[in-house]
Amino acid sequence: MGKVKIVIRTLLLVVIGVLVVYNAYILIARTLFKNGMPVAFGFACATVVSGSMADEIEVGDFIITKSQKEYVVGDVITFYDDKSGSYITHRIILVSGDTYATKGDANDTADDFSVPKSAVVGKVVAVWKGFGNVVYFLQSPLGLFCVIGGGIVLWVLTNIVMEVLRKKNE
Repeated sequence: MGKVKIVIRTLLLVVIGVLVVYNAYILIARTLFKNGMPVAFGFACATVVSGSMADEIEVGDFIITKSQKEYVVGDVITFYDDKSGSYITHRIILVSGDTYATKGDANDTADDFSVPKSAVVGKVVAVWKGFGNVVYFLQSPLGLFCVIGGGIVLWVLTNIVMEVLRKKNE
């Protein structure tokens, strides 16, 4: 019985710790280093806020990108657009030297600008449908409070259940 309690508590601490460290990393990267999309080990992630890539990538999806040495026609990339001051995820429709022509799958026309290779964060390598909404919530103060509060409740419930089981076995 004691081993189950240790496993549950360890898992709770790991989950809460990972969320706190992740949120701190994102906060520091965005505020101190002015990096809107922090990259770790070549990977970056984001919650999709526009429907320009529907049906493949929808609003509320969570995307993971991986930086590549080269990008080819057909790759879906995330890049920083200086003009709008935002990150955009679109498909490459033309490669011209060190720039890319892009277009959202749901858009009627190509983007009216070229994307320099230096602005590309990476190629989309994974799409988790709807999970972006969960991530967005967990990054909010209320979400973090719910995770920590839920962890405390589970911690206490573990004590109660273990005590009941101990008394039952006596």
